[in-house]
Amino acid sequence: MRLYLVLVSLVLGCLLGTSSACRGPQEAPEESATAAAGSAASSGPHEEARPAGEDPSPLRFSGIPDSDKAKLTQMYAVVADYLTTALGRSVTYVHVPDYTGAVTALAANKVDFVWLGGVTAVQAEARTRGQVEYVATREADLKFRSYLVANAAVVAQGRFSPAPQPLAPMPLADLAALRSGLAQSSFSFGAKSSTSGHIMPRYFLSSPAVGFDVDGGFRGRVNYQLQGGHRATLSAVASGAVDAGVLNYKTWEGADDETKRQAPVVYVTPEYVDYVVVAHDRMGVATIAALRDALVSLDEAQPQHAAVLAAFSAKRFVAADAAQWSGIRKVVQELTAAGALN
Repeated sequence: MRLYLVLVSLVLGCLLGTSSACRGPQEAPEESATAAAGSAASSGPHEEARPAGEDPSPLRFSGIPDSDKAKLTQMYAVVADYLTTALGRSVTYVHVPDYTGAVTALAANKVDFVWLGGVTAVQAEARTRGQVEYVATREADLKFRSYLVANAAVVAQGRFSPAPQPLAPMPLADLAALRSGLAQSSFSFGAKSSTSGHIMPRYFLSSPAVGFDVDGGFRGRVNYQLQGGHRATLSAVASGAVDAGVLNYKTWEGADDETKRQAPVVYVTPEYVDYVVVAHDRMGVATIAALRDALVSLDEAQPQHAAVLAAFSAKRFVAADAAQWSGIRKVVQELTAAGALN
């Protein structure tokens, strides 16, 4: 009877799956669905284990399209090659269509660091809720300026006079003296979000010291360059497509002599801060520090370094401090409040 009860218990246990005696010698308990799902989630979608010693995923970078796409792609290929070597990690360039696209790409995790203008750097701060680090800037960007240029034929007519040589920042009173000439002229800014091609010149023109109506004071509707950046503005003025315009001083100085003759400088703005490399915090403290070191250590005496510096039209980079862009933040706030940036 006792043996009979033991056999019955064993059979019932096998049928109910509670008896370990019925499992094969190599069979293990099944992992729970919850545990399996948790394991899959922790590794991320489609993520595979990385073999020991393999490089991390590539760093992606971009820059505001202040020139044509072909030139930017060529320029940033040199930068990507240098940073790949300097950081020991693949670095790739991602082209964006416009200034807003550069800010959006950084905020949306499409790129990790970006070469931005002063205004777009401030906008990136806002879009990421402060999750950005100001990495490095050219020395020249701490004392940047814009050139107001006019078509040579318009200058010859006496509407404007060439700016004094050597070219240097001029007082706002000299800009106020140009109001009559500007009112008679068709005019082009660069991109709407361009610090040197629109925002700072607009700020100076509309300041109490100058008092020019930027949106209604020119002859005809004011123009903006949607493609080609500062070079497009310079080309428009030199060709006579517009009478006058304003652009990044480095673009004008880098142009050929004939273009400069066809679009002479008639005013140099006061100085302000502008371009800066901005990185998202997700890159990590160590990687951002390595990026800063790679840029600040660039030396014109070394051929590869010289090529990278030339790509940025730079003599050297220095570490950037976010506090240096406080003036730009104030300008953006004032113009936004006035509805001028809508």
